[in-house]
Amino acid sequence: MKDQWIEWLQAKQRHFFYGVTIIVACFFVAFQAFGKFYKGRPHSYLTVNQAFESWMSQDGAFEKLEEELTKHPEMASKFGARIAHELLAKGQVEMAEPFAQGVFNRVFKQTPEHTAFSEGSLLIQKGEFTQALQQSVALSERLDQSSLLYGFNLVRIASLFRALNDADQELAALEDLEGYIESHEKEANLLTRCFQEGSLTLSDYISERKSFFDQKN
Repeated sequence: MKDQWIEWLQAKQRHFFYGVTIIVACFFVAFQAFGKFYKGRPHSYLTVNQAFESWMSQDGAFEKLEEELTKHPEMASKFGARIAHELLAKGQVEMAEPFAQGVFNRVFKQTPEHTAFSEGSLLIQKGEFTQALQQSVALSERLDQSSLLYGFNLVRIASLFRALNDADQELAALEDLEGYIESHEKEANLLTRCFQEGSLTLSDYISERKSFFDQKN
């Protein structure tokens, strides 16, 4: 059961952390860039978009997309997040990292909290759990404790303590997460839906882990 729970949680984290997070962090910047670049440089947008769509449909090579972006670097604002999203979803972290980092650098001033959260995703994907945990704890002190991102960050902190075999801190983080779910109904509904699969819920995971600690004591 222990392996089943952790595999389920990790799968759900990947789905959110490496997909939605990057888009949330930079969508509005990409949207703004679309209008400017499409009106000002239609040919460059169309050629890069054609290469991107071809790569997405697996009809074209990634090298062709990179070649077009090299010719038209101004298109990075439009396509960088989507490319990073797709590469991370495929587990191609090293290829995704420069695109994701470019996104983070462009949007840091506008969305510093989401950017920090997304950077933590890359640390986790690379197995740098201690550094990711330190960053997540520091981030929690900057976030609005009623925000949805704060809830996701609590899930991350608890799972990182588990990965690092720090049982006492994991339990404390789970209790913080449980308190968040009980006191922020609207945000908690969104949070738990992101982690639900069939009848398996985030609350079930918390209960399972707390029961595990009770049995040990």
